Amino acid sequence: MTLTFTNLLVLILMGAAAGGVGALTGIGGGAVVVPVLVLGYGVSFRSAVAVSLAAVTTNSATGSAAYLRQGLTHKRLAFSLEVTTTVGGIAGSLVTAFIPRPLLEGVFGISQFLSAELTRRRKRLPAPESGSAPAGTPPDALARHGLRALEGRGALTGLVADETDGTPRSYRARRPLLGAGASMAAGMLSGMLGIGGGFLKVPAMTVGMGVPVRVATATSQFMIGITAVASFVVYFAAGVVQPLLVAPIVLGITTGSLLGSRLSGRLSVGTIEAVYTTVVLASGLSFLLGAFGVIDV
Repeated sequence: MTLTFTNLLVLILMGAAAGGVGALTGIGGGAVVVPVLVLGYGVSFRSAVAVSLAAVTTNSATGSAAYLRQGLTHKRLAFSLEVTTTVGGIAGSLVTAFIPRPLLEGVFGISQFLSAELTRRRKRLPAPESGSAPAGTPPDALARHGLRALEGRGALTGLVADETDGTPRSYRARRPLLGAGASMAAGMLSGMLGIGGGFLKVPAMTVGMGVPVRVATATSQFMIGITAVASFVVYFAAGVVQPLLVAPIVLGITTGSLLGSRLSGRLSVGTIEAVYTTVVLASGLSFLLGAFGVIDV
């Protein structure tokens, strides 16, 4: 791929779009990067995955900073799930060397459809069962202390502002084994496809573990960067990383994810999720058609 000024500008803008969507939805943005590089520029699948993992790492680092300041990221939950996620990520990045490209394209296509479906279902999720905050908790406790008020007790508990009246509400993450299993599957898909895995982690935490959506999104945003770094090392050692592609995309990702995370509490993500769903369905269909030889991708 020749890096002309036009291509450079397109890659930066694509990175900004992927970073903004990733920060707002907790999916990492990799689901946008890989299709653009493979379908739009003819980059090899493994090289595109490596670039996407670098983008996911940047998206996580910049986007999660705002969530940490807001106190939405549940660090204890993130680290408890990250063990199996990292194992899955390294395993997924290692097996790609032995999987034919058509099969990888087919898996990517299926994952895109699954991502779109889980994003659609996420809009209809009921609020998890939660109790009132401990007596004496001031209304601005979340802004000043966030989850730290309950994290120190050892259990996977936390505080989050109620979406209706803004008062602090307590919750407890349940079924940690289910979360660990889903995280390992998400890690494997991340290492194989460079997609971050947030589209599996967020529903696993919200539906399976009873974590509020905003906390699950912030925690997923924090986790995906750690997984992506572990997987990226494998691709770097294999010599498939293209720095000239990484640089402009990372530049765009940084800008987009910072903007997306800062707008997360003020902006409805309905339109953004609709655009994201359209993009992943289109790219997923293209990869599936390519996997079956209908079109050349």
